[in-house]
Amino acid sequence: MAKIPSNANKVFNGILYDVYHYDQKMFDGTTQTFEMLKRKPSVQVIPIKDGKIIMAHEEQPGTKEFTTFVGGCSESDEEPLVAAKRELLEETGLTSDDWELIFTLEIPGRIDWDIHFYAARGCTQIQEVAANNGEKITLKELSFDEFIEFTKRDDFRNKVFKSHMAKFDYDQEKINHLKAKLSLISDE
Repeated sequence: MAKIPSNANKVFNGILYDVYHYDQKMFDGTTQTFEMLKRKPSVQVIPIKDGKIIMAHEEQPGTKEFTTFVGGCSESDEEPLVAAKRELLEETGLTSDDWELIFTLEIPGRIDWDIHFYAARGCTQIQEVAANNGEKITLKELSFDEFIEFTKRDDFRNKVFKSHMAKFDYDQEKINHLKAKLSLISDE
């Protein structure tokens, strides 16, 4: 997918996005400057506690309330799994010893951005929610079937996951495979 070319120069350090410029040779032999963005990797966690999927209903300044996965951006050079564990603890107060990378989506186009989706099975509550001062989080527990139906709704914020599922047209075999990955049934 979209990766920053080795000849690119960083021209701007942003909070979420860095801007890179690079020279690209055109078909007529001339050279033009192209631009790409690099975004910090994101993590999305699907926590499982007592057979239920935990979702985060959030309120943030300047946005409508929304429901989505637990997750966020990696900090500096933080590995994705470390970021996922940190985000789970901060946003839910939950922890897990049973993690699995479900899939990674590489966003196409002129943004170098990977989103890592993890299952966190057998979650246990060890503290209160410790969301940052820009988040108000209420947790929702959903059965797997409720979760699948919820991801089809317009108010489900994770459009990348929704698009990923829609590309398979919510195929029952793919849904059963996801259910097995989350250890909510065995994969037959």
